[in-house]
Amino acid sequence: MLFDPKGAWEKPCGGGVTSRALKEFSFLLESSSYPKKLINRITMVSPYGRRVTLKVKEPFVIFSRKILNGMILDRAIEAGANFVKKAVSDFVRVENGWRIKTADGDSIDAKFLVGADGAASGARRKLLGIFPKEDLAVSFGFNVADEVGCTDDQGKPQEAFVSFSENLTGYIWAFPRPGVMNFGIASRLGERTTDDLRALLNRYVSDFYGGKMPDEERLEVFGAKIPVLNTKSWRSLKASGDRWALVGDAAGFVDPITGEGIFYALKSAELLSESFTGEKTPVCPSETGQQGSADAMPRSDSDVTSATDYGDVTRRYEKRWRKELGTELERASRMVTRCYHGTFLGHVFSDATIFLAKYHHGVRCVLLKAVIGEQSYVNLKRDLLRSAFRIA
Repeated sequence: MLFDPKGAWEKPCGGGVTSRALKEFSFLLESSSYPKKLINRITMVSPYGRRVTLKVKEPFVIFSRKILNGMILDRAIEAGANFVKKAVSDFVRVENGWRIKTADGDSIDAKFLVGADGAASGARRKLLGIFPKEDLAVSFGFNVADEVGCTDDQGKPQEAFVSFSENLTGYIWAFPRPGVMNFGIASRLGERTTDDLRALLNRYVSDFYGGKMPDEERLEVFGAKIPVLNTKSWRSLKASGDRWALVGDAAGFVDPITGEGIFYALKSAELLSESFTGEKTPVCPSETGQQGSADAMPRSDSDVTSATDYGDVTRRYEKRWRKELGTELERASRMVTRCYHGTFLGHVFSDATIFLAKYHHGVRCVLLKAVIGEQSYVNLKRDLLRSAFRIA
């Protein structure tokens, strides 16, 4: 059973789906029923105004989160999930599982509990406690509706923009979506005041539109917190326990450098599904694992759970996520300060990398792989140095 009071809704998120995610989850591109923008160029701007445009051989995509969530919800229902459009108000231990209580007073018993309810997860709060301040970033921004009469073929490749600022552990983005331009800024929680961040973003949006902010009726404001765990937290992170597990943002599975979480939400859900079956998740749409935006529980009478040792499930899940996600994300957590405030070849890291990428094919390739999610953080510095000293 999948509980969510909203179903498909517009989350505060850029909505970018990396090439890595598209390769592992091909269903994201299979249907034309879910509008998206194809991105084949990314322009990056350093804190000192240096620019480089990276061309992507295989376009990645940007969705409205309402559309993306709707696609995943539709697939879950097709695969056999029982969608309950209700909020979970509480859950308590009972013999052999949990009693799930909904906001309207109903209660449902289940053998296993999955918290898939985001960075502000109520499931996590009750099972483990909330994320500490040092493990969070804040983001907010605008969706700017296209002007009346503006038409754009969603199949035509588009350009995305990422801009870095001095003394900011984060970045500003501008992502085209069907019908809107999505602007946002992300930074470590408490690093800069909300007024400072808002001023930075407003200036960026104003410059984007030729020196004037779009009319208020075209603006839709959003804001959210993002888990960006530090190295100490990764080493002690727990994502499952006695008959329960967390996936996606609720577990803390977000890239600490980029704040990207869509791939890790899908991947952790897949790893949990595999932990139930003991096998790789099938790719047939009718057999895919369930992913959702709230608390999800396998049915108590399903074939998968009828003879399951739930201790084995959680042990397998902990082993799998640490191997598939944990090592890379922990490495990223150690690199955050270096990427945003460190140096490379004697210059500010982002400025030097963008400058070199503009003129050096090897550095440009490494940077592009990092942006689209295909570059290992474990080897990032080594690969950049090798590329920088190799003749272009």
